[in-house]
Amino acid sequence: MLVVGASAGIGRSIAAVLSREGADMAVAARRLSRLESLTGELEGVAVPIELDVRDEASCQRGVADAIERLGGLDALVYAVGVASLVPLREADAERWREAFETNVVGAALVTRAAVDALSASRGRAVYLSSISASEHPPRAGLALYVATKTALEKLVALWQVEHREIGFTTVSVGDTGGTEMALDWDMAVLGEKIGRWVSEGRMFGRVMEPEAIGRHVADLLANSESVPVSSITPRFAAD
Repeated sequence: MLVVGASAGIGRSIAAVLSREGADMAVAARRLSRLESLTGELEGVAVPIELDVRDEASCQRGVADAIERLGGLDALVYAVGVASLVPLREADAERWREAFETNVVGAALVTRAAVDALSASRGRAVYLSSISASEHPPRAGLALYVATKTALEKLVALWQVEHREIGFTTVSVGDTGGTEMALDWDMAVLGEKIGRWVSEGRMFGRVMEPEAIGRHVADLLANSESVPVSSITPRFAAD
């Protein structure tokens, strides 16, 4: 099993849950020092792999390293994602490139590198998307994130069409705390946007912990049947 984006947040929690359930895995991300710290906490086989999803050679090298060190590959989890809190009129080419290269192109490159091994094992591949990709109208302020997660969902569906022997799943994740996605956001702008999202009925009055996502992904990987699309959202806060 290979978990990409395991150095922090949801990806790290997914790796921790899967490890507790006995999975042997490679954990991949750009920040190798964080991965080495993580593998010291995991149970069983846990191999750190340096991998930058925005670099094609790094994707090929990292996935090949994981396959060699694990002796094959039966599952892939793509838990990488970036989001900018900017209006479209302020989104320059660099922001668009970062969003698409990380959320979409990186997923394609990692999958391309892993697809032969996954075909051989008739394995599974899970990709984290967002409930914001299916909200109508979309959330104001998250245009780049929504556009790229929508593209990711179509990309995964196309991989499934071309490789029916592999079980591809997109997981639409609701609002989750404990991640680093909003580290560089303007908190004043975020507060204004949250107020708007709440008034529009787009938020549930609480957020999930990454651990909940990890358990959900573990359940999906344990299911022998096809699950093309799944979703997990927080329950409404108690009155």
